[in-house]
Amino acid sequence: MKASIVNLLVLTSIALLWSCDSDYSAINNNVTFPKAIAQPDGIRFDYLMYENDYNGIPTDGDPTEYGNEQKRSESSGLYFKLSNKRAFGPGINAVVQSEKKGEWYYISLACMKLSKGMNKPVDKGILVVSFERGDSMLDYNTFSIAELLKKENKQYIDKWETVSIWCQVPEGLQMGDKLKIYPWNPAGGDLYLDDFKVETWTTEPLAPEGIVLSHTVTEQNYETSDLAGQTTKETAARGLFSCVLSSQEGKAQYGKGYTGTLTEAKIQAGDYVKVAFAGLKKHHVRQVAKAANMVISLERNGEQLFWEGLEIDPRLRKEEGQVYGKWVNLEMWQKIPEDAQGSDVLKIYPWNNNWDPIYVDDVQIEVWRKK
Repeated sequence: MKASIVNLLVLTSIALLWSCDSDYSAINNNVTFPKAIAQPDGIRFDYLMYENDYNGIPTDGDPTEYGNEQKRSESSGLYFKLSNKRAFGPGINAVVQSEKKGEWYYISLACMKLSKGMNKPVDKGILVVSFERGDSMLDYNTFSIAELLKKENKQYIDKWETVSIWCQVPEGLQMGDKLKIYPWNPAGGDLYLDDFKVETWTTEPLAPEGIVLSHTVTEQNYETSDLAGQTTKETAARGLFSCVLSSQEGKAQYGKGYTGTLTEAKIQAGDYVKVAFAGLKKHHVRQVAKAANMVISLERNGEQLFWEGLEIDPRLRKEEGQVYGKWVNLEMWQKIPEDAQGSDVLKIYPWNNNWDPIYVDDVQIEVWRKK
């Protein structure tokens, strides 16, 4: 009798396991999970071009286009309500500053539609990326939000979802061309938007190949008393002081770096200058037009041979996105022209002519040359 009970329990367990496996297989065949959008090969992050969480209503904005009754989480703020009446949402309307080669845009956007009172068709909502030259359209791309969500196995009816795309920048752009990136909702009922972000990525390597370190020109950690007008004890990457720059009254716009002839710096024509430093911000970057710069320039007899600036604010980023109140290490490279002369004057310095303070520390300037 006891053996029969044991056998019965074993058979029952096997039957339950068989039943569970069968049910699980049935569920597994019908459940889909989000898919990640593959990053193109051979690219790296360059800078954050634009980010808008819609938490600040512009002075000329319409407060009725912003809401929080359907916010993403308890900690989130406002979102933008893009109605068919407005059709076009806030985005990028910028001017190309130089020829673009090997660039990609990574565009992401949180969105939601309410099923209550929703009009048909429900699949409206479009991301637009376009380039213009004068009155001519150079490149015009539209991405259906519904199709993008479908590729990622997501739905945005009564639920916040994030949609993303990789968009390659066309070649042949010139200074003065116009770039526009914006959400468009011509039909299909209100579309709620949040956390609209555009990042620029590039195929260009950060450091040149085939060169080795020759020597260090100078290091600046802003700890000396003669720099009191441009330093603060508020924060530092290392030590007690850092350089703080701002256009605010009483603040310095220029920080100490290096000024000297190529001969004094022991730099030869064709060498590379590497500038490594730590940067920190406490403000929110929306567009790079108001960024601080780490500047490298070369002058001859008072005339500039070149001027290059690494925009600091939009590059203060880690994997999770923009970083506030934390130090981030950056570096920039600049080749010295082949026709440079020993008497040419090299200038390297941080500069910020904007209101929002930027903090810089541990500037190190090195010379690298071919093996």
